[in-house]
Formats: sequence, C-alpha cells, structure tokens
Amino acid sequence: MTTSAETPAVLTAYDGVVCDLDGVVYRGDDAVPGAPEALQRMAAHGTGLVYATNNASRVPAEVAAHLASLGAPAEPADVVTSAEAGAERLAGLVPTGSGVLALGGPGVVEALTRSGLRPVAPPDAVDGAAVEVAAVLQGFGRELTVRDFETAARLLASGLPWVATNDDATLPLPWGQSPGNGAYVVLLATATGRRPEVVGKPHPPLYRLALNRLSTAPERTLAVGDRLDTDVAGALATGIDSAWVLTGVDRPSDLLARSLRPTYVIDSLAQLFEPYAVAWADAGGWRCGDARVHLADGDLVVDEVGASPVEAVRAGIAAFDGTRQAASDGRTGAVPDGRRVGTALDELLTAPAR
Repeated sequence: MTTSAETPAVLTAYDGVVCDLDGVVYRGDDAVPGAPEALQRMAAHGTGLVYATNNASRVPAEVAAHLASLGAPAEPADVVTSAEAGAERLAGLVPTGSGVLALGGPGVVEALTRSGLRPVAPPDAVDGAAVEVAAVLQGFGRELTVRDFETAARLLASGLPWVATNDDATLPLPWGQSPGNGAYVVLLATATGRRPEVVGKPHPPLYRLALNRLSTAPERTLAVGDRLDTDVAGALATGIDSAWVLTGVDRPSDLLARSLRPTYVIDSLAQLFEPYAVAWADAGGWRCGDARVHLADGDLVVDEVGASPVEAVRAGIAAFDGTRQAASDGRTGAVPDGRRVGTALDELLTAPAR
C-alpha cells in the first residue's frame, strides 16, 4: 500500500486534536520549529484543538499566554490540565463547597475553586485549626515544604479521598531531571501505606476531560504527543488514535523497547496535513513511500531512504515488528535485535540529508 495524490491527509479523519505541549509545541521557552504555524492551520480549517498537560502547577491562563506568545492559537479554555482533571474527580466524590487540601501550586488551587470546592492550604489544616478537610488533591508545587507533606500524611491516615494529578517520576529542567510529582506521591504512599487515584496521562481521566472540552467522539479524535509512556499510552488507554511526533525526547529505539504502538509516526505537526505513507512488505524487505529497508542477521539495512527519513523509520518499525511476529509464529528462527535496529533508526533521524 502506498500513498497517492488521492489519499486524504491524516487530519481529514478527525474532528478534534488533543495536543501535548512540551516537546511538541515548545521546548522550554522556545517553539518547536513549525509547530505554531501548523496549529494555526488546524484552527483555520475548523479542527477542534485543546492542549492537554500533566503540569499541574501552572493555571490554564498562564499556559495559554505562553502558547500565544509563540504564535499558537490558544485561549485559557483551550488548555486542560491534570489539576483540572483531579478537581473534577474530587467534585464527584465530596459535596460542593467541601474543603480540599491543595497540596501543590497555583494550578491546583484554581482548579479546585473552579470545580466548586474550597482549597485549603497545608498551614491552615494543621492540628487545632478550625478547617475541615474532606479530601486531598496532590500536584507538583515548588513551594511545598516537609511540614506540608507531614500535614498531608496525617490527613491521609484517616482515609480521606486522595487524588494525584500525575505520577511523572521526574521533571525535566535545563540542568537535567528533578523529582516530579510522582516522586512525592511515592513519598506519601510510603508513609501512609496507600496509593492515590491518578488522573493525568497515561491514565484516561485527563484525555476524557479533553474529549468533553472538544465535544468530539473518541473515534474522531487524535492525540498528539512525543512521550510514549504518557501521551501514546494514555491515548491507547482512552481508546483514541495517537500520533507520535519525533520532536521530543523519545526515539525509535524507545519505541522498539515497548509493546505499545502509536497510530501514526510523524516528524512534525505539519505532517498531519499530508497523506500518511503506510509501511508494507515486499520481496526481500519493507517499503514506506520511497523508502526501503530489510533486516539481515538482526541488523537494519537501509536500501533507500527516500525523500523523508521518517518513512524509512516507519518501514524499519514495520520490519522489526513483522520479523519478530514471524519468529514468534515459528515461520522463521531469526529474532531481530531491537536494540540494534532501534539504534539504526535513531541514527537515520540525525544523519545529514542525502
């Protein structure tokens, strides 16, 4: 199967897009090249667009302002955060107006308020304070102290509902990886002997909130992200298609180390406006568009790269999966080496253009 001029663009199959942020739209303070323009084009074509983020520390207005400064179309209502998903979940567990320990930053406080709940700061929930707390919402907050976690542990020991915005173990910073909200969730889980309900990606609640915001059917909605274990896994758990974009941290070698597979593999948001070249087997190898590869003794051999290296990557992924399945079925004894094939695919994306 190949693409042709008559093959529709990827986006024609969808009414709405749930777009990840870091690694897809921006890296730090700077836009991913071409991403704002692609998002503007989506909006101009009438495609519904929301931005979904596990970052619970920032309020939607702040996120939208950052996106708009980069040239992406964004209003606060276009941003859905894990804090909002967590507050919505707690609003279904405790009465309206209930006090909820806001263990996090401004994003947690605002989300609780907008959900009709009353955020309670940890210092106001210490022993002897005349403040009743009915639940705990835990999200990342840079100003949290050891005493704040002690207060949360005391409250959680009584069995209060506990929702965590996300369980990301690390937080990327310019100098490297810092402990993320998931690390602090483990801290409290160790102290209390219980685990929270988690609503951020890869768990479905954040994507479900995005679907509600878009008012689109799951089968007509596409999730776009760069992280396999959160964006792609979350889309699969929610039952929506996914586009894995190669502008973030995960590489093809990371994909081959996992069993999950995205619906599409793209190297930029702009490719959503193009027909999708699907990989298929031919005599002696695998093709995708103008690219052709084959496996020899577990190694990837690239016969033709074609105009776009991403097509060779798709062919390489298909070759790996097809050969591995054949080995599992007993049709061939050759089991491909995922590490070596993945490394070869990584190198394809960084090689100089031919």
